[in-house]
Amino acid sequence: MAGQGQSIASTSNPRITTEWRSDVMAVVLHVRGDIDADGSRTVDHHLRTRIPVDARYVVADLDMVGSIGGPGVRTLIEHAARLSRAGRRLLVVASNAHVRRAVDVPFRYDSLPLAMAACKGPGEVEEHHVESPPENSAGEMTELRQEISGLRAAVRTRPVVAHAVGIIQERYHLPDGESAFDVLNGSAQRHNLGLYTLAKAVLGTPAPQGTTWFPGRTRRPAPSLSFAQLRRDQIRNRSAVLKALVDAASYYMQSTAAALHLVDEPAGVLRLELSSKTSPALTDYLVGAEEPASSVTARAVIADVAAETDLACRDVLLNAGIQAVQSTPLCTDENQLMGVVTTYHAQSGLVPTKLQCARLDHAATEVATWLEWHNRTVLRDALEHLHAHAR
Repeated sequence: MAGQGQSIASTSNPRITTEWRSDVMAVVLHVRGDIDADGSRTVDHHLRTRIPVDARYVVADLDMVGSIGGPGVRTLIEHAARLSRAGRRLLVVASNAHVRRAVDVPFRYDSLPLAMAACKGPGEVEEHHVESPPENSAGEMTELRQEISGLRAAVRTRPVVAHAVGIIQERYHLPDGESAFDVLNGSAQRHNLGLYTLAKAVLGTPAPQGTTWFPGRTRRPAPSLSFAQLRRDQIRNRSAVLKALVDAASYYMQSTAAALHLVDEPAGVLRLELSSKTSPALTDYLVGAEEPASSVTARAVIADVAAETDLACRDVLLNAGIQAVQSTPLCTDENQLMGVVTTYHAQSGLVPTKLQCARLDHAATEVATWLEWHNRTVLRDALEHLHAHAR
């Protein structure tokens, strides 16, 4: 197929054709159409099955792509990392402003000739940086970058999900991994759970021994959450409850931004669950940071970040305009640590008042108790649903 474009038969959107460029050992995927959730599967399939083994470079030409959603961005980030580990490189061509802003990969170009020139001599051609967007699009770019950070976090959790899919396929004798994934994903969506959360439960819970996974269990109503005004349909919704806590923490402490870390068992580390108004760089740092849960014993306040020269994230915080930080643990009445909520402040000299601390402590304790209930009730409901529908 050297020197020629080869059409790939496909009935789904987008349409993809491949072109082999033997002079630079590169394969070019010309993508036409929108890359939504279904389209991302088509792109994923081509990147996994249509790349010659001797290709050093893979060029995804998105010049004819009108829009790209989160699943499409995640697919490109995953394959960029996979190819990099194999000593290969994914280059993305995108002239559409929306696609350029959304696709945040290391090697991104405005035109195909620039990308092909980079394949000839990567050291001689610098990455083409996108011009600064107009002021009125800054908010949109921030949202897109925060979404990308969330997708990068999803990439890090993929091995756990893949392991759970394998367990489900083997346990229930399902024909393939896709069927097992559909079962896992269906149960997660039905119960408003993230795939990673349910996958961890599958891996960390002893296998069912009968038609019911948890025979004889007692189901209790959700604990009250007096600090938040949630609709009835949100009382069991994990995302809604956690967002309410982050919003409350920002309000109580009058902060610039906030983040919530939850204890990830059995590793016993704190992982970022949710952030609000954190800068892209700070969000990326929080996604990658994994502090041991055992290091949290009480509220911590850093009144002046600049003065803390030994603080690992000092430069990241200062570059994000953060001058002070406070963290409050989420502990149940039995003193079980469930997570930490952190607020970030643009002014140094932070000294929370007793009322601020009391209000945030109350909300943190309520959410910690709610999370314990959620793990024992909604999470087990999801496992029961998975068990019933996979058999």
